[in-house]
Amino acid sequence: MKANNGWTMARGQIAWILALIVSTAIVIQLERLEIGARLGSLDSNPLAEADPAWSQALHDARGQTPDPGNAAPQDQAALLLALSLAALQDDADTALLAEEAAAVIDAIGPLAAADPLVSDAKAMARRVFGF
Repeated sequence: MKANNGWTMARGQIAWILALIVSTAIVIQLERLEIGARLGSLDSNPLAEADPAWSQALHDARGQTPDPGNAAPQDQAALLLALSLAALQDDADTALLAEEAAAVIDAIGPLAAADPLVSDAKAMARRVFGF
């Protein structure tokens, strides 16, 4: 006498699914071990930058705009935005950055101030520095 119920007939598919689950669990464990070994061998944090990105952006904007009054509107806006971003950082010297931003705003002439990009950057700098 044979038992021809559904469980007996599906035993091959059940065995295949169980094998798939077990092999997936093994692969996941092996990947965790590999990542753990890599993290254990690091001497320093590769994501920690010596020079933050905002500092580099400010340095680049200052280099592109040595004379803010005669610079292109895009460069003027970039400098004001970089100064604003730098002022929002915890370790920033906001008084020095505020003086520089005020000097840049004063140096921008009325023709450049009509540019929407520059006017938006000026508005943001005024809001960040409080003037």
